[in-house]
Amino acid sequence: MKVNTRTFIAFLAGILLFVLLYFGASWHILVSGLIALLIYGAIFLLTKPVKRIGSTPVDSLKGGQELLQIMSDAHVDMQVIYRASQVTLDAQIDVKAKKLHELGNRLLTYLGNNPEKISSARRFFSFYLDTGANILSKYMNLITSNPDSPQVQRLTPETARALDILHDAFMKQFNKLMQNEVMDVEADIDLLEKTLHLEDGL
Repeated sequence: MKVNTRTFIAFLAGILLFVLLYFGASWHILVSGLIALLIYGAIFLLTKPVKRIGSTPVDSLKGGQELLQIMSDAHVDMQVIYRASQVTLDAQIDVKAKKLHELGNRLLTYLGNNPEKISSARRFFSFYLDTGANILSKYMNLITSNPDSPQVQRLTPETARALDILHDAFMKQFNKLMQNEVMDVEADIDLLEKTLHLEDGL
């Protein structure tokens, strides 16, 4: 909720309460005013929007504001990758950019659901994602400005190769982040098999 809207709602509630207490219930003006002021402050604070990463309140996370900024910057970079998949003049770049965008979105969704792992993905955010967005942004500017230039055309296969490298880097980061969950599932399966084996032996 915007600050102006919150202020208006809190002010309106305070005024209405003051009118009811002072004019309706004939309370003392100072008491009515004090209670109305308290209600104004309470409503203003209660209607303050809670910033979240996924479903987790930012304030409950260590370094939450920094993590929120990291995720915000990441979504901006992902928009650059998405635009590249929409405006590129080369089919190969188009396909690779779409694959990278889809994988990146899944990775960000996973981190949104597991914000405590964002810090361990700093290298991914600060280098791979940022570099990918930077390469594609420059490539888009060049290819739309002067697509017939031999120098620009020479960039197309190089950009395609860079997208392959980035896709591998995204996938390695994703696998690294999910390693603990994979190990947990493997442990559960191992326990299930051992339990079944023991029960068969009874």
